[in-house]
Amino acid sequence: MSQPEPSRPDASADEPTQQTDIVRDRQTLEAELEVVREENRRLRESYAHAKRATFRRTATGFFAVGGLSLIASFVFPTLQTIFIAFGGTGVFAGIVTFYLTPERFVSASVSDTVFDTLADVEQHLIRELELQTEAVYVPTTARPETNACLFVPQHVEYAVPDPEQLGDLFVTSGTEAEQGISLCPTGDRLYAEFAETMSGKFGSDPDAIATQLAAALSEQFELVDDTTIETDGENRTASIAIDNPAFGDIHQLDHPIVSLLAVGFATGLGRPVTVDTRDDERFSAVVTVSWDELEQPSAPSNGATAQEQETTPAPESG
Repeated sequence: MSQPEPSRPDASADEPTQQTDIVRDRQTLEAELEVVREENRRLRESYAHAKRATFRRTATGFFAVGGLSLIASFVFPTLQTIFIAFGGTGVFAGIVTFYLTPERFVSASVSDTVFDTLADVEQHLIRELELQTEAVYVPTTARPETNACLFVPQHVEYAVPDPEQLGDLFVTSGTEAEQGISLCPTGDRLYAEFAETMSGKFGSDPDAIATQLAAALSEQFELVDDTTIETDGENRTASIAIDNPAFGDIHQLDHPIVSLLAVGFATGLGRPVTVDTRDDERFSAVVTVSWDELEQPSAPSNGATAQEQETTPAPESG
């Protein structure tokens, strides 16, 4: 007598249920993602509003000081000149602070991430092309759209190409020693902005250049907390020690701080410069800019070779 086979669960009946669960899970995840996005948007707006409120409270304080000083100038006629000066200064500072309140704030972590990505792309390009790690900043006075170009040579014994050849990414039009790639330095736009807002003339000697660029780093762009300068005219180098630099690792290729210093020195001195970074226990890092002459390696001419052959004594016949 045959026994009835045990009934098997109908897989086809479970498929609609599983698909329904997947759809529900996806809808739940999409809803949660939208909630997170909305919360992030709200937090960014709250942060920006708090920053703007801080600036506007500061402006209100300046207005209050200015108004009270002007009122005091009428109450105390003997000190009228002093109070009017305080009042004018307070009102002016309030107006400037109120109208220069930034509308958008970019956190330091976002800036670091953006530059790290750019540095990774450049490093990957250099590795793939088997280029050297040397970075040469070449002034480009013949090209008004840029102040300098970043030349990365292909060979250890290299020569700096003519600035007119640095308009393309791949530099192949010169001699073999001049081959490499040409990049736009990250410090080129920073230097252009620095030059536009600079009062007076940009220096042409290393001491003046280092002083002006260090002030731009710490005061204008606020990329470092403090700087210490040491120039060596005999060895044609300038070392700038920096504290608490922005944009992450200072040793990365074409770091904005290093790039601004290099572009500034190359433009001010009118010659190519190289840079080197090192750690120091007294500072966060030390950037050394060198402007020694970078000459093309000389190959012996045909005439010299022929003369050498002529002066070589012929072997005596036995």
